[in-house]
Amino acid sequence: MAKSEKFSLKVLIDDKRNKVVFAEADQDFVDVLFSLLTLPMGKIVRLLENHKSLKTDVLGCFKNLHRSVADMGNDHFETNAWKSMLLHPISNKEFHCRNLKLNMSHADPNKMFTCPRYTCSSRAYSNFNTTRCTCGCLMSNQNCSPDVIPCNAYGVFVNCRSSFIVTDDLKVSENSIGVIMKVLNDLGYTGYSGLREVLLDVGYEEVLTLLGCLFTSEVPLTCAFLRKHCTTRMHKMLSPPALKSGDVVDAARACSVKVFVRKLDREVLYAECNEDLLDSLLSFLVLPLELACSLSNDNTILGCVGNLCR
Repeated sequence: MAKSEKFSLKVLIDDKRNKVVFAEADQDFVDVLFSLLTLPMGKIVRLLENHKSLKTDVLGCFKNLHRSVADMGNDHFETNAWKSMLLHPISNKEFHCRNLKLNMSHADPNKMFTCPRYTCSSRAYSNFNTTRCTCGCLMSNQNCSPDVIPCNAYGVFVNCRSSFIVTDDLKVSENSIGVIMKVLNDLGYTGYSGLREVLLDVGYEEVLTLLGCLFTSEVPLTCAFLRKHCTTRMHKMLSPPALKSGDVVDAARACSVKVFVRKLDREVLYAECNEDLLDSLLSFLVLPLELACSLSNDNTILGCVGNLCR
């Protein structure tokens, strides 16, 4: 995958409102769009960390969580491999994504390690050579992984040779006159009057900006392709879902947390917890974006990620 790869995207723009109405895209772009859902959250942090178009911290505390892992000594982890896995998580769709015209994952294509002992019966493999096998040896024997996994003839995630309509809030539908008219009517347009078509070249940098805008904007296409940056978004205070009548908390799976609260405004200053809660927090970094969205309650603000999932 070369970062120089470009897509041609036909975009319908309302100049008066400085807004993208919708984009007409081929299967290559839609495949890349859907591949963003497979990226682990820790990978997204690394991709967006130094992206020039992001003028705001779009991932909130995920960045702090990632930096905390980087700053912690190796002796705080069970093995060095666990720390590496949290800092450089790999998508479980990595081999599929190598078929993409533009692969945002950038994982080492041949990084697969097994136990070097011929007498070992383990068939396990690891992406890190600091992992220990069940026999106790470091899994240092490097093997060649497949460059790609064969996909259907028409695409990686989508099986369709026709074009697609992508709305400004990232709802994706197969292209048809009916879909186009519905999008226009829903937005209050009676036709194409006042709108113009523009052909955009979209590459690696533009997709990165779009990825950042997923978390901050209800109109990520407009922000990424017209305004060229992510907007700052005010997040409302979230409350944990209340327990319903009859709900039972499993004590064996519950974590005890000692929270220190400032009396003046009841703001949490810090918390003391055991390794169980910390393990759960750190596991957020390896969750793919789609799973992070599906596990979130209805109050969680993840921009337009939910539309892309649906």
